[in-house]
Amino acid sequence: MRTLVVSLLKGGVGKTFLATHLAWFLAEQAGRRVAFIDLDPQGSSTRRLAIERQGGFAADLFDPEARLGPPDAPGLTVFAADARLQMIKAAQDVRDFLGRYRTLCGHFDHCVIDTGPKWDELTLSAMAVADAVIAPVQVAEDSIECAKMLLTALKKAEGARGGRKVEFLGLLPSMVNPFDRREMDNAVKLTRAVGEAMMFPAFIKARPTYKHSAEHHQPVWRETGSGAQAAADEIRPILAEIVRRMDSRDPSAA
Repeated sequence: MRTLVVSLLKGGVGKTFLATHLAWFLAEQAGRRVAFIDLDPQGSSTRRLAIERQGGFAADLFDPEARLGPPDAPGLTVFAADARLQMIKAAQDVRDFLGRYRTLCGHFDHCVIDTGPKWDELTLSAMAVADAVIAPVQVAEDSIECAKMLLTALKKAEGARGGRKVEFLGLLPSMVNPFDRREMDNAVKLTRAVGEAMMFPAFIKARPTYKHSAEHHQPVWRETGSGAQAAADEIRPILAEIVRRMDSRDPSAA
């Protein structure tokens, strides 16, 4: 099972949009079994994926007493967020997650994990099982600081993994207005600060169609409104490249 974590230690940067679209994109391939684990206590991804198959709750992966019965079926299965995630605060919780997470591996081909906007045991748990991490980021004045915080978090995660490297696919500028000079200047500053190698070679434009698809609980390429085709033509190659980079990694390294 390949595991992709979507993370940045800040809210409102497009994590839910990217994570849910990655899951929908992966589940399109016939026969592919995709798990989605919502480790953000706010539950935005859970609400957006409300009409998908439900496999239980993410919090059950931290509870040794909870019964896990994931379906062994093609398509997308969601492990939803609930209020119990706010109670995950101990190192033992992380150890319990690592042990129970392994039980999913025989049931799914890919797993996408959405994380919250802060460094805590939930985010650490996600990083500890990641094959790859992608970080959507807004090109604002504080983007550089957010990027530095994430890179520090990746180092901490590697320590929890016994020094095994977390494959970082890059910072992906999200919801960008290409006609806003300030945003473009901030994008240049961010690239110079972290280096081109740390940037994902694309950006996602701010489009009203993305909001519409969220309201309709479906990927943007299923929308029929104005601009849907342009949005689909933009996002699908980005998703394909993220998946290609994740799948090209050596699974023994994670």
